[in-house]
Amino acid sequence: MKSIALLFFLILLSGCSPRYDYTLHKPKVLYDKPSQKALRHMLRKTLGKDYRWAEEGPDSFDCSGLTYYCYGSMNMEIPRSSSEQARIGKAVSRDELKYGDLLFFDTTAHKTGQITHVGIYIGDGKFQHASNEKEGVKISSLDDPYYSGRFRIARRYIPDTDTQKISAKALFAHIPRKYAKEPSTTECENCYTVPQKVTAARGEYYIQLGSFSDSPDSSWLRHLEAAGYDYIIVQENGMNKLLAGPFEKESDAMAVLPTVRRSFTPEAFIKKR
Repeated sequence: MKSIALLFFLILLSGCSPRYDYTLHKPKVLYDKPSQKALRHMLRKTLGKDYRWAEEGPDSFDCSGLTYYCYGSMNMEIPRSSSEQARIGKAVSRDELKYGDLLFFDTTAHKTGQITHVGIYIGDGKFQHASNEKEGVKISSLDDPYYSGRFRIARRYIPDTDTQKISAKALFAHIPRKYAKEPSTTECENCYTVPQKVTAARGEYYIQLGSFSDSPDSSWLRHLEAAGYDYIIVQENGMNKLLAGPFEKESDAMAVLPTVRRSFTPEAFIKKR
């Protein structure tokens, strides 16, 4: 009886560790080509769904997973991470926004110029996005001081005329590969920000993002790097731990922790090695 009770306890304990599916799942194509009508249908289906980092639907999403899913369902290939999505498409000003445009934000603690969040504009100053684990996929206002102050750039993916399948490579070919720290609609219409390094060259403090039995998908590690984080993977108690860092001081890690919890997982915590 003791062995059975111990086994049951271990099963319950294993369920407490956060698990993420790092495998990239391409969405099923539901429409031959992108359109506002098709996108409206996709957004209605996803509103209220759960937020989960590294997921791209159909039952849960992170922010760029939602955009990847919606546009992929409309037979459009786009990058998986928000920073890469911000590099393609047609740059539009806030005054020119149309239904379906992608809105990109810097949600870092000190507004470092990174692209860390994305939403889909739905008109009337509103956008739909996968917010966080507490609120899931929701609608927010671009006039909200938090988002208004962190808005960086908008991109248009839905073409003005009917087209066949559009690849990210084809879209990117028309965008000058320029860099700018402060994109503006007048001086830098077709540019994107260069992520600034968040982590330090050395240190003993890390932020643990999760535990998993297998290695994370390489695309998600690239997504982590694109956001300005270095990382290591360590094995403890038979599980792989994904750690962002290092940070030279504990205070440095603590300053970044709220952003990591908001952008990646609310279960992130400080770990010293």
